[in-house]
Amino acid sequence: MGIAGESRPGKGEIARERIKGEARRLFAQYGIDTVTIRDIAKAAGQRNGGSVNYYFRCKEDLVLEVLNDAARELDTIRGRQLDALEESNNPITLRAIMTILVLVDGFESDEQMRLFTMLQIYRRDSMHSEIPGKWDQAYQRCVAYLRGLIPDYPEKLFKQRLYFLIPYIWTFMATREGGSGQAKFWQEFWADPSTLENFLDTAEAMLLYPPSAAALSALGPQQAS
Repeated sequence: MGIAGESRPGKGEIARERIKGEARRLFAQYGIDTVTIRDIAKAAGQRNGGSVNYYFRCKEDLVLEVLNDAARELDTIRGRQLDALEESNNPITLRAIMTILVLVDGFESDEQMRLFTMLQIYRRDSMHSEIPGKWDQAYQRCVAYLRGLIPDYPEKLFKQRLYFLIPYIWTFMATREGGSGQAKFWQEFWADPSTLENFLDTAEAMLLYPPSAAALSALGPQQAS
């Protein structure tokens, strides 16, 4: 028996969440455009694709809901990690912020990183329209810390490097997925404790490396100053 007054999810809500969970898994594993409504329905134990359309109207609505759910979850957990770092009174270092961006405790990081990689490839425009201003508060807090921890070079180059950095993190961390289907090379590669630390080194270097004369020249004198 449940607690008095406690509402239990109905069959429709359970089916809806199962569909969404399977869509999330399949999108991460196979790519968004490769996966069909029928694939999702079958994985979720539904009789046909009509049930998916019943709950989500169309595949694109389902994709957007998966995107928003994942982005909200990521932002919430990163926010908690930042709160804990600030409350610890420990020095807030570049390494600490990069670790929050790369490793999200409590987040199904391997599958989620693959999901975000697929979204970046197949729904880049949706990511840039759905996430900013809604599910990026913790990320923007990280960015503010990063800006104060790196050399003072032009803002435009800093923003460009962030655009390079995030897909770099998502794409490479997606290769950390475990399981029997993973190539032996990647199993051995990620089993080495130096791999992750070296990866963080490269992510930091992307922000710390001084802009070249060629990059500054391409900006023009007004933006480079």
